[in-house]
Amino acid sequence: MGLLSDPDRSEAVLIGVHDYTALENLPAVAQNLEGLHAALTDPEVWGLPDTACTVISQPRSVGDVLDTVRDKARRAEDTLLVYYAGHGLTDPHTDELYLALPDSDREREYTSLRYEYLRRAILDQQATVQSTVVILDCCYSGRALLGRMSASTHIADQAVVEGTCLLTASSETRPALSPPGERYTAFTGELITALTEGVPDRPDPLDMDTLYRHVHRRLAGKSRPLPQQRNRNLGGLIAIAHNRAVAHTDPPQMPAPDAPDASDLLFRQSDAEERLARTERRAEQLRLESERLHQQAQRRARETVETAQRLASAVMATAEPGFEPFWFAVPVPRPLYGEDGSLDPVAELVPGVWYLAVERRGVGMVVAYEDGTKRGFILDTTGIQRGNEIPATPGFAPFWFAVPVRRPLMSETEEYEEAGELLPGTWYLAIDKPEQGLIVQSQDGHRGILFDTSGIQPG
Repeated sequence: MGLLSDPDRSEAVLIGVHDYTALENLPAVAQNLEGLHAALTDPEVWGLPDTACTVISQPRSVGDVLDTVRDKARRAEDTLLVYYAGHGLTDPHTDELYLALPDSDREREYTSLRYEYLRRAILDQQATVQSTVVILDCCYSGRALLGRMSASTHIADQAVVEGTCLLTASSETRPALSPPGERYTAFTGELITALTEGVPDRPDPLDMDTLYRHVHRRLAGKSRPLPQQRNRNLGGLIAIAHNRAVAHTDPPQMPAPDAPDASDLLFRQSDAEERLARTERRAEQLRLESERLHQQAQRRARETVETAQRLASAVMATAEPGFEPFWFAVPVPRPLYGEDGSLDPVAELVPGVWYLAVERRGVGMVVAYEDGTKRGFILDTTGIQRGNEIPATPGFAPFWFAVPVRRPLMSETEEYEEAGELLPGTWYLAIDKPEQGLIVQSQDGHRGILFDTSGIQPG
């Protein structure tokens, strides 16, 4: 028995397509979304806040689905549930699973949502989400399966996401998916009933293993296609519902004096074995999680010590003589450490912005921030994109400055023609000092000479 996922820290995305332009319509799917939304938000079932249970009916595009899933996955801190109901298609060449959208066509798989993209959207956010449940209620046409493996096993294996519980319906025809005269599709109907009515003789809350076994038995009893389940990292222990059959059961009666019959003993033995297996799986899950956290803590401690040693070395080192300043960009965000040696970064260097390397000290490089207001050390210079070097008069240190009033910027040719204008409120970089004025470079790369340097505001 697992612990109930915290509804206030969880998110659900329910996706359904009931009306198609080129495929058979599935009217029951619209009811699936309503029924499942009502069940998940019912305080007596899971109690998911209404704002945390997003319904996407008739999605307009692949992007609408993926963007929503990524956003909700970023918000979820406990459990992420993603549900899809509609036509499931397979690529006849690769066997890949595609989820049909309103304008999907069996002959053009690119008009559908490739499941691999949905899987990646979920995996990208696994660092914040503790548990993930994926539920697929899809039908498959005979043409899509022609010459291929059975959908009941192949699709489930293909669709499983690391660290999740995955439930799939194995229906291959529309009648099996949506029985005539019934409100819901066969698979989702049994799932909703289990959530809203509970599962007798099972503990509270209901984990995914229990839900799967119950729905499997119910569908088998009606001779309908059976669902499949795949778990990774004990995903079967994820619990998303209270067991209402337990909450509303009658008070226990005194046992009859007669000895229990053989069938009762067999049930009790099976139940005890199942409870023991779940306890062992839960213990193993906790051990693995503890080991993972310990390894993370050790790695972070080593990284902190190494950073402190490198930063201390840079702070105490003398500036490298003959170093020529140059512009550079970083490939990924990098911390900028203050010159006081503190391990708390003063800023972050981000890709797409040019920074100025003004000197090198041991393992560190002193960097001027793009607006001239910050300086600090960058310790990791691997993969930086080097720009133009800035020749300067010996002993001159480039600096940022602003002008108090408009000033003309003259060309560096002997004619000293006007090459532009410096404006108040903008930072410019002084990169050299000839006999008169300053050699100035604007942030867009234009250079020139500023002769009137009176009243300038150094950065």
